[in-house]
Amino acid sequence: MQLRSLRQRSATGLLIGLSMILLVVGKVDVRLAAAVDDLLRDSVIPVLAVLRPPLEVARHGLDQIKAILATNEENRRLREENRLLIARDAEAAWLTVENRSLRRMLAVPATPKAPKRLTVRIVGDSGGGFVRALLIDAGREQGVVTGMPALAPEGLVGRVVDVGRTSARVLLVTDFNSRIPVVIAGSGDHAVLEGDNSALPRLRFLPLNPSFADGDRVLTSGRGGIIPPGLPVGNVRESGGQTRVTPLVDWSRLDYLTLTDPMPVPAPAVEEAAPAEVAHR
Repeated sequence: MQLRSLRQRSATGLLIGLSMILLVVGKVDVRLAAAVDDLLRDSVIPVLAVLRPPLEVARHGLDQIKAILATNEENRRLREENRLLIARDAEAAWLTVENRSLRRMLAVPATPKAPKRLTVRIVGDSGGGFVRALLIDAGREQGVVTGMPALAPEGLVGRVVDVGRTSARVLLVTDFNSRIPVVIAGSGDHAVLEGDNSALPRLRFLPLNPSFADGDRVLTSGRGGIIPPGLPVGNVRESGGQTRVTPLVDWSRLDYLTLTDPMPVPAPAVEEAAPAEVAHR
């Protein structure tokens, strides 16, 4: 019993001693770790200061390599676009010659061009009677007249419907009051692009058996003599059983517009009546 009691007391004392040793060692480890961390940090900073210039040079070199690769890719793309443009320019030149010859053979009068182009800035959305309209910062003083087509780089935006001294209102193709004669490029079907205040204007007065396909490009036809022919408007889209057009213009990114001269149809020439012959006696 005395031996067992001695062992228990010894074990208890040993455990207490080990606990104290662990506490001391734990504090020593924390201080040692902090000291080692400070030493490493102080040692690494000079090394990083020495390595930083070469690393900056290497990073700059990598950026230059990336820029060169991007430039090469851009040059490749531009060369491809240039090749396509050269081919299209040659085709357009040939079509111009052919068109001129056909017009001469058929005695078709030449279509007048619209030489005047005026760039204007959009200053706000218009209120009043038009729901889909824009206000621009040019008017009569800048040569703006009613009926001028308004264009974005992508295609037709609308036409000028109201002109003030230094401002004007452009009616968009999506407005309920907009009616524009168009032709579908894929099939040659003529129709009228009619706005209904939605994002997708609809095609009205199509032929009885149209032959267009979904996605065909819609162009202005020039009928009516106001909007020049051949201006891109959008693509055909079947929606809800109706034939609609998805405009090419991104309305949320419009900042500037280009106005061109309208193309009024010239009035037919009136021939003067020949003087009556004087009766001879």
